[in-house]
Amino acid sequence: MALPELNLQCGRCHENPRLQIENGCKRDSPVPDRWQIGEYTFQRCPGSIVTRQSYEYIAAYNWREKGFLPNPGGWMEQPAKFVEAMGIIEREITRESKERMEEVNRRGRNA
Repeated sequence: MALPELNLQCGRCHENPRLQIENGCKRDSPVPDRWQIGEYTFQRCPGSIVTRQSYEYIAAYNWREKGFLPNPGGWMEQPAKFVEAMGIIEREITRESKERMEEVNRRGRNA
């Protein structure tokens, strides 16, 4: 799979077992913090974690946040799967934000 923003070239890894190990295609990479996306680091290739459908839902979420829906009409005219996916993404973002705030608060108390 190719995630455009990360410029993954999965074909190169499929042809080269050494790259599969180094990039964490099937198991965690032995290279510390092999992949970094923003402030997050991963030992596995993002292409092995994020499916094409997940990527498309995340992209759609970003467009939704800008006021665009994928299909004509309003919210009620969108496919149920899309509405459900948006809810899942929203809950994960909320959970992640809450965890970050708790971490900031803990650090503030321990300083």
